[in-house]
Amino acid sequence: MDADRILHELAQQGPLPTEAILAAHAKREAIVPRFIEAFERYTNDPARGSPDLLFMAFHLLGEWRERSSYRPLVRFLRSRPDDVDRALGGAITETANRVMAQVFDGDPQPLYDLIRDPAADEYIRSEMCETLAVVTWRGDIPRAETAHGLRALFTDLAEDKECFVWNGWLAAVAMLGLEDFSPLAKEVFDDERITPGVMEFRHFEQDLRWALNHPDSPCPSYSTACKPWDDTIAELSTWYAFSDKYLKERERGRRIPDPEVKALWAQAPAVNVHRDVGRNDPCPCGSGLKFKKCCLRSVA
Repeated sequence: MDADRILHELAQQGPLPTEAILAAHAKREAIVPRFIEAFERYTNDPARGSPDLLFMAFHLLGEWRERSSYRPLVRFLRSRPDDVDRALGGAITETANRVMAQVFDGDPQPLYDLIRDPAADEYIRSEMCETLAVVTWRGDIPRAETAHGLRALFTDLAEDKECFVWNGWLAAVAMLGLEDFSPLAKEVFDDERITPGVMEFRHFEQDLRWALNHPDSPCPSYSTACKPWDDTIAELSTWYAFSDKYLKERERGRRIPDPEVKALWAQAPAVNVHRDVGRNDPCPCGSGLKFKKCCLRSVA
């Protein structure tokens, strides 16, 4: 399979393109610049890009620890939120932090610039706070340096009220066991920078306490964030979007006329499925993701 064919197969919607992914591995040297070019083209002009290709390219660049892609990917993540969502979908909250930790080139400034960017997707900004924590936790950045950066973010993000970026900021502080930040964290809640009902101060305290008592082990709430992205096929094969059930349901949905779909929705009783769901519980939608990284986004 030549490079053009690989790119074509990776851009197709449907079952996980395992064969094309394996072929990309075999031709990595030729594929990497094509991936980076695709991201740059989409960032400069989304109408000319291929968002379906970018989803697979993003994860493969992470698996390959391709540092040359770090800055192009940061620029892409600072694109209009709708454009990023078209390309990454659920990866925004589920894998973006892990992929960016893999391609990190040693310079955190692009991440800080993204986190501070009010025009960027708030969930991406949050995930990049976790990326900062992960690369610091594994020793790529001095802890004192990241602590200084997080303290600066506390001031710089003050106007971002009820913005999900604060969830990421709190996660980074807790993951790194920055106990002296507790008064600032309390201020985040008291100042209602966190959407009421999404997270409570006691959750932060629990995670911080774990980090202080287990400095060499990732906090259970963020253990996935600390896990390297090193097997795209194995990881994505568990996603509902690539399951036979989803593909069959999607095909069935295409065959149902719109008025019939609306009629079915109208007959369904209204049920609050989120009432008793904790932030770390499996999402009731059946995606397999944690609630805080799935439907909690729409509730917030």
